[in-house]
Amino acid sequence: MSFTDGQLVCLCEGSKCPQTTQCHGTQCFSSVKVSSGGVVFERGCLKGQEKIRLQCFTAPSFHQAIHCCSQDLCNANTTRAFLMSLLPSAPEGEPVRYRVETLALFVLAPVVFLVLLSAVSVLACRRLHHGRLPFLVQRTVARQISLVECVGKGRYGEVWRGQWQGENVAVKIFSSRDEKSWFRETEIYNTVLLRHDNILGGFNLNHQIKMTGGKIQTVKVFGLGCSFPTGFMASDMTSRNSSTQLWLITQYHENGSLYDYLQRVAVETSEGLAMAASIASGLVHLHTEIFGTEGKPAIAHRDLKSKNILVTKELRCCIADLGLFFILLLYLL
Repeated sequence: MSFTDGQLVCLCEGSKCPQTTQCHGTQCFSSVKVSSGGVVFERGCLKGQEKIRLQCFTAPSFHQAIHCCSQDLCNANTTRAFLMSLLPSAPEGEPVRYRVETLALFVLAPVVFLVLLSAVSVLACRRLHHGRLPFLVQRTVARQISLVECVGKGRYGEVWRGQWQGENVAVKIFSSRDEKSWFRETEIYNTVLLRHDNILGGFNLNHQIKMTGGKIQTVKVFGLGCSFPTGFMASDMTSRNSSTQLWLITQYHENGSLYDYLQRVAVETSEGLAMAASIASGLVHLHTEIFGTEGKPAIAHRDLKSKNILVTKELRCCIADLGLFFILLLYLL
């Protein structure tokens, strides 16, 4: 081993060795650096313990690897291939380069998720409302109705034919002293699943609601069965002639009650049987408890009579006036 002032003789190769092939230092080294311009391979010598500690004891990174030795010309045996094998196989601290398909997936996945979430929210909202109008829309609809004629009177008030957006609607008007009955009937329409052809609250109005310039408008969509799966449309509290009125707005049946219809029309036996069957069908639905997320309890009408049964244009019947309903709690012992 040959020393110059106690230093090693090392092979020198690279930009720091422009005129000589050897250098003198405490340690010999070989290094490789990877950059965008390519791979740079160098050999040389190190002086000073601090520099040796910083260079020789640094673990290889993706950009650089260095190998130190402490014998004369020992770095001559270190090859570029050996140093390249020391580099990590994946970038360290560098941004990962994704394929176009992967980036597209990252961009589209949140969008698809939001669309699905919106669709689920709309369906959940529709199920929650059971097809009725939201409360604020109900109140707006009620204020757009003009009363045309009184078509009946009962224990709790009057029934009027009204006009809303050019369509006939039935407006049941309760006096303020009958607020409990109005509230009970509104409550059952709003909270209980009553989708049945033979119960008022089971018909399809075939309308959609849309907002135009802050006003509510309807669009007929016959055959689609969209926005109002029930005959119950809205309820509201209003003031007329210095008195408070409670409104319950439903689909209008021009044939009126079964009582009035039988006073005017002689019914054939087949028609009478069909009407009776439709009443029985509606009553069975009321009395049946349905289990599930869209279920309903068993309900007793408690005021079933011909004046509380309406005749549809198809000459079938639907049960109305649920103000005295009673929810039956059934238990299997």
